[in-house]
Amino acid sequence: MTVRPDYKSLDAAAALVDSRRPVNVAPLPLPADLLPVEPLPMKALPDALHPWIADVSERMQCPPDFVAVPMLIGAASLVARKIAIRPQGRTEWTEKANLWALIVGRPGMMKSPAMSAALAPLERLEAKAAEEFFGAMEAHAAELRIHKMRAEAAEKIARQKIAKDPTADLSGAFDGLDELPAPVRQRLIVNDLTYEAMGDILASNPDGILSVRDEMRGLLLSLAREENANARAFYLQAWSGGRYTFDRITRGSQTIPDVRLSMIGCIQPGPLSAFIRGASVGGSMDDGMVQRFLMCWPDQSGEWRNVDRYPDSAAKREAYNVFDRLHALRATDAAAIQETDFNGEPDGLPFLRFDPAALEAFEDWRNGLEARLRGPDIDAATEGALSKFRKHVPALALTLHVIDGNSGPVSLQSTVRALALADYFESHAKRAYASGVRPVVGAAKSIMKKVQAGALPAMFTARDVHQRGWSGLTDRDVVGEALDMLATHRQLIEIEEAPGAKGGRPKVIFTMNDKVPA
Repeated sequence: MTVRPDYKSLDAAAALVDSRRPVNVAPLPLPADLLPVEPLPMKALPDALHPWIADVSERMQCPPDFVAVPMLIGAASLVARKIAIRPQGRTEWTEKANLWALIVGRPGMMKSPAMSAALAPLERLEAKAAEEFFGAMEAHAAELRIHKMRAEAAEKIARQKIAKDPTADLSGAFDGLDELPAPVRQRLIVNDLTYEAMGDILASNPDGILSVRDEMRGLLLSLAREENANARAFYLQAWSGGRYTFDRITRGSQTIPDVRLSMIGCIQPGPLSAFIRGASVGGSMDDGMVQRFLMCWPDQSGEWRNVDRYPDSAAKREAYNVFDRLHALRATDAAAIQETDFNGEPDGLPFLRFDPAALEAFEDWRNGLEARLRGPDIDAATEGALSKFRKHVPALALTLHVIDGNSGPVSLQSTVRALALADYFESHAKRAYASGVRPVVGAAKSIMKKVQAGALPAMFTARDVHQRGWSGLTDRDVVGEALDMLATHRQLIEIEEAPGAKGGRPKVIFTMNDKVPA
């Protein structure tokens, strides 16, 4: 409760608080540090993958989420190279399966090792493609030497003809000696690249790539800087898809017809909460960048046991076979529809639609989503994140459908599984976006501990708190928001001193509600 007396001393303030303290004003509990989340729905995962996911999770003693989510994103990146989905029955609305996800956890939770194990099948394909490329480069070098000798011989013959007859016909002298194009390295995975280098790789790999980052904080910090606005615009486009053109002074223009970038990375809770705060309305990151990521922020089990056994080789082989099959997939294998332009040339990515039962399930889900997005209680950042599920759900359904080896319209089973995963990811998104106030909740709890321990005077100001140098309580804004939260939850009583004769800001003083349990 806020009392605004006209007083000039803390003693007077204390007396006034005692005389006007409201009766039966019980304090309210502070919000939880983290919202609860749904556990990973293992039955929603492809049958060919979840034995390996469970095996890795048990041996590493980490949440299965840390294995399953990177594996899904990696598989989806391969699907995105070949097939898209049109989520409605008749329109041209098209979504690709290039997905972004963040694995959230404290240091030491085995995030990176689990992600590495999940993406090992894709890394194997990348290594194989690199080996084939270097072999092709060796063959190309040999062909270039032969080509150079043939060109020199043809030039020598042409010179001899010209020497004998300046008007000799040389129109066919260099037939078959066009410049030999260099092999193009197929890329499936990239790591820490500038966005210009990413653009170069996408230009030569127009089907798309997966960016894997052990620590996503650095990229997000870099993209938040004003001087990197062009890079940020590129990443935003790379998630949505479509044409993107690089205009460079020294290298001219380079156009990617349909940029498709998948992305997976790890981040710690603290940095993520800071980015979430920046993604709120008016924040420095309020452009939908963070909201494009699926969030994976599971609870860590309090139990640990030493597991020292050999990996499940059968489960591992089955998971690797899935990635091999997706890599070799052709759109015709899935009976995807290929549209053509007015000249009969292929136009756009081949696509699938939902079958009738799946379409009905998707439309029912979307009706509920759209209603929630238009509700009065949703905050802007969470609204932005949930709105991206219009893409996430069809992309997940398509990925699950193709992983299972199905062809033709996306089935009801795949769609129901995708909706179960959507519920899971939505609960994790809500945890992530509620974590924007997590530093404030933590600061509020720390302040109350200091008050109850007598480390602060009975009557104190915000300055008394943040100038002490206490851990988590040095940021003025966080301390101010924490004190406001404590006053709102009636754990502290807030008193605002009236301005003096010289004006200036009124002093706000806090004291503990004596109904707070000790």
